[in-house]
Amino acid sequence: MMSGDTALGQVFVQTTSNRGYTPEEIAERATARILRVQTKEELNRVLTKYLHEAQESERMNVRRLLIENGFNDAAKRLGD
Repeated sequence: MMSGDTALGQVFVQTTSNRGYTPEEIAERATARILRVQTKEELNRVLTKYLHEAQESERMNVRRLLIENGFNDAAKRLGD
């Protein structure tokens, strides 16, 4: 690398359409991140982040199912 050059890391983007992530999708991303963790504190932060993401994805999936079945009020309350 020449002086003044900047090395950029890889960027990975994963999206879904009208659903949350599956446990397998979250585990794949979490595993890739966990393999780079160097301290117990960092591992705790990474695990907490992905567990929160899993909870939110599950809520998103339940809200979608409620809306699809005509339970809009229940879906709205679940989002609060």
